[in-house]
Amino acid sequence: MTFDRADSMPPLLVPSGSAIHPMVLDRPMLLPVLDANALLVEACSVAKRGGQQNRISALAVTCRAAPYVAAHVLGEVDEHLPRMADFFQVPETRARQVLAQQILPSIRVVDLEIRDHLSAQTRHILHVDPEMPLKYRGDPDDAPTMALAEFLAPCVIITQDSVFSRFGFAIIEWIPVTQNLLRLAGLEATAANALFVIDLALRASGAGAHRLAVLATRYPVPALAAAAGLLWWCYRNGSLGRDTWQRRVSRAGDAGKDLLELVSAAKAEHQTLTDSLLVVESPAFPTTEQLAARHLARCGRPLTPGELRDALAVRGHAVSAAQLKRDMVVHRAFVRAPGDLWTLGRPAQGQAR
Repeated sequence: MTFDRADSMPPLLVPSGSAIHPMVLDRPMLLPVLDANALLVEACSVAKRGGQQNRISALAVTCRAAPYVAAHVLGEVDEHLPRMADFFQVPETRARQVLAQQILPSIRVVDLEIRDHLSAQTRHILHVDPEMPLKYRGDPDDAPTMALAEFLAPCVIITQDSVFSRFGFAIIEWIPVTQNLLRLAGLEATAANALFVIDLALRASGAGAHRLAVLATRYPVPALAAAAGLLWWCYRNGSLGRDTWQRRVSRAGDAGKDLLELVSAAKAEHQTLTDSLLVVESPAFPTTEQLAARHLARCGRPLTPGELRDALAVRGHAVSAAQLKRDMVVHRAFVRAPGDLWTLGRPAQGQAR
């Protein structure tokens, strides 16, 4: 593996925002699936920079790009961290501290079943061509990362391992990939928040208008008197004049034009960033386990089988709550909490020594 020096890395790009309700935006999130070398490089580089914010936790902050790792990754990190710390010339204890306190709390670890490694794309990783140079051959240790990316697709694999690049599943230059994904998630978080606020405002205004209509029906005389008084006050203050309305319409038009230009620029940037990423796409016919995993990985909260059934139904997937529960019970990727609440994966914090 090859690694970038910490002092050569570009500055961390701050995301645009954190989504209040990440699923409000009806667009599939691109989840980052991290390999061991990405965690090692980021931990050592942050330790060398003096503890600045890391890119991995910044992805999680947006709530539109929760990072995931396969179960074997933490063992590889623990095994190779001394060598990586020596390469970056930082104390191993400091690198472990950064890893445990800053990076791992933002990551969830997913345990897969053997059958999850049998998909066509993962079998590419497992294929060993004796005529290929050793560093370009498929490595069985890389298969779980590929399998996890397919399990949670659409995903972006963040790695420096050349085997993913050789098969067209990832871009080796992982730092710009992470920066682009971070900016993309930030834009989507901002858009999700805007939709949430607009919906909240429409609901509030609709409820207020309904309440006023009910009061006017019950008390018509006071309502007419209040309306007449309001119109008289507006007339006396010049609010009903033609010039006043023209100025207000002109200001509203200018504000609308600026807003449209801002939205257009954001859409163009979003498309450019999307085109720059190499995405592991989901299969045409996902299994029930994959449907459940993909939604739980993105919704940001535990769900009961009934809530998960309803959420999948909104997206056109008809699966019973009983079937979802049966599949989650027998699959190691799903974790059950009291109240029959289900999440995907387990916290990575505290797993590495």
